[in-house]
Amino acid sequence: MGTPFLFRFRESLATLPSLLVLLALVLAGVQQATQLKRHEDPTPVQIALFEEPPPPAPPQPKVEPPPEPPKKVEPPKKVEAPRPAPAPVKQTPAPVEPSRPSNEAPVLPAAPPQAAAPTTPTMPAPPAPPVAAPAPPAPPPPSTANIESQYVGKLRAHLNSIKRYPTGREASQLRPQGKVRVWFVLKRDGSLVDSGIESSSNSMLLDDAARKTINRATFAGFPDGSFNGDATHRFTADLEFIPA
Repeated sequence: MGTPFLFRFRESLATLPSLLVLLALVLAGVQQATQLKRHEDPTPVQIALFEEPPPPAPPQPKVEPPPEPPKKVEPPKKVEAPRPAPAPVKQTPAPVEPSRPSNEAPVLPAAPPQAAAPTTPTMPAPPAPPVAAPAPPAPPPPSTANIESQYVGKLRAHLNSIKRYPTGREASQLRPQGKVRVWFVLKRDGSLVDSGIESSSNSMLLDDAARKTINRATFAGFPDGSFNGDATHRFTADLEFIPA
C-alpha cells in the first residue's frame, strides 16, 4: 500500500527539495536585511578653511635718476674800449653878396647852347608777306567695307562661272539637283590654304563637284587695306547645281 501512494505523488515529491532550498535562501536574505543597521558617527566633523597667503610681490627694478646734463660754461664777455668823441666841425661863414638896388633884376647866367639833334632818315615799312591760301582738305579714304564686299562678290561669281555639273552614268541616271555651301581660306596673295563643305546638298555627286570647283579656281589677291591686314581670311560661297 505504501509504494503505490508514493508513486502517485512522485512529481510533487520531486519538486520538494527545490522548494526547501528556495525557502532557505529567502530566510537567509531576511536575516541579513535585519542585521544591516545604519552606522552613524556621533562625533562632529569640523571643517576649517585656511586662506592661502598672497604670493610675494615681484621685486621692482631700481630706477636710477637720469644723469644731470653738463653745465654750459659761458665765455667771458669782451669789454669794449670807450670810443673817442668826434672832433667839432668848424663852420665857415657864407660870403655876403653886395646889396643891389631893388629896381635892378638879378642877372642870370646864360644857358649853354644846345646841339641840334641829328636827323635820321625814315625807312619805308617792308611790304607784308602774302597770305598763303589754305590747303584743300584731303579726300576721305575709301571705305574698306565697300572694297571687301566687291572682292567677295568677284570670288563667288568666279566660282559659279567655273562650276561643272557632275558627269557619268550615275549622274545621268539620278540627275541630282541642289545647293552646296563651300568654305575656303585664302592668303593675301590669293593662294588657297584650306577648303571644305559647310552645308551639304545631301548628294555625294554634287558635294564632290563643289570641291573640284574650289580646287581648280584661281583667286585674285586681297585689295590693299582690306580685311584689317590679316594674313589669311575665310570665305563662303553657295554653288547651285541644276541638271541640263
